[in-house]
Amino acid sequence: MITDGESLLAAVSGGADSMCMLDLFIRYAAEHNLRLGVVHVDHGFRAESASEAEYVESICRERSIPFYLRRIEPGSISHAEEAARDKRYKLINEVADENGYAKVALAHNARDRAETVLFNMFRGSGISGMTGIRPVREMYIRPILCLDRDEIEDYLSEKGIAYCTDVTNLGDDYARNRIRHHVISEAEAVNAGSVRHMNDLADDAEEICLFLRELASEACEKLVTHDEDMREYRIAAAGFKELRPFVRVEILREIIMRMTPHLKDITRDHILSIDGLAGRETNGRVDLPYGIRAYREYDHISITSASASPARETEAQPEIDDLRDIGDVTNILLDNGSMMTLSLISAADAGDMSGLKSADKYTKRFDYDKIDKPVGIRSRRTGDRIVIDEDGHEKKLSRYMIESKIPERLRDSIPLLTSGSSVIWIIGYRDSCAYRIDETSRRILEVTVKNKLKGENDG
Repeated sequence: MITDGESLLAAVSGGADSMCMLDLFIRYAAEHNLRLGVVHVDHGFRAESASEAEYVESICRERSIPFYLRRIEPGSISHAEEAARDKRYKLINEVADENGYAKVALAHNARDRAETVLFNMFRGSGISGMTGIRPVREMYIRPILCLDRDEIEDYLSEKGIAYCTDVTNLGDDYARNRIRHHVISEAEAVNAGSVRHMNDLADDAEEICLFLRELASEACEKLVTHDEDMREYRIAAAGFKELRPFVRVEILREIIMRMTPHLKDITRDHILSIDGLAGRETNGRVDLPYGIRAYREYDHISITSASASPARETEAQPEIDDLRDIGDVTNILLDNGSMMTLSLISAADAGDMSGLKSADKYTKRFDYDKIDKPVGIRSRRTGDRIVIDEDGHEKKLSRYMIESKIPERLRDSIPLLTSGSSVIWIIGYRDSCAYRIDETSRRILEVTVKNKLKGENDG
């Protein structure tokens, strides 16, 4: 959890658990050259919260321990348990970052972990939820997770250490309180060691999860790709279906975890709904919390976040009809953030015609004299067509997109280079054969798009 000479910020509420943890760390710091600081968050929900802050501060002052008080402005958050927790973590993180603490210690005990295991199980969690509260998670450590509440109170009594009691923990207003007061107490009536057994189960679940992550990581290398911003993931459906269910679930959980701050509202049913897309013969969609959507699209499953949603369909951008002279250049910022550059060059000056014809995925060259209407950039419209061969045969743009397996959700967001109602280039995919360069070409329109655009160049 921590090594000699490290810096540690202990989150201390003044309750029994945190006072026990603080006393243990005071003893530990003296022997292991530990730079210890204390942060206290005053939620302001109770009249006695100010005196609790003063008590913790006095303990730190007596021992020359740096003390950081953070107060939550009354009315700035709801009294909901989750809202208070999120705000508390945010303030603690700020203190740690501002003052250079490498680790943050939280005073959860064995009973807290057992409650979390039950809470997750009741909400519909998978095997990962059975790990409950983890002893170590990134910069957070929980050094008294191995202690039950009775052991903590016995220690405080033996050492003569006073602590505060949060009266809100005595009622049944919160789900965790009801689990603590009723479910756990009934479990202990069945078996006095039930809390310890649930912690043992959580340890076993953690080991299982580590093993599953290893298997899932190996499978991801073969089956999963993502965009540059890691806001859209694609899973090869055929290979995914061949995996064991637990491995598939772990892959999905890992992907979603990268898109969300936590998995609190992602239930087992959500994960299984995405998993079910792999077995579909037709396209489908699953909506999840936090703006996440999963799609079955042809031979793959796509999982996207709200920030990866396709751009809205827009009206045509201004048409370009002023590229009359060799050397003319026009730059256009597309709706998706990419930059398009159009320039007019002379075929005679360019030299070898074969070199002019070759271009990469996002650079195309066209015979400018074959374009009889102003050039425009827009999204697709009903009736759009593209010439697909040298004999002039046309295909409806909608049919081409279906046959090319372009996901329906992306079709309206793909920019088109057009001449009137004729499509010159489906940007990122293919160009029209009607405007390609040949031996008679004199003026060449070169179009380059810089930045990422989804698609495959098949033309």
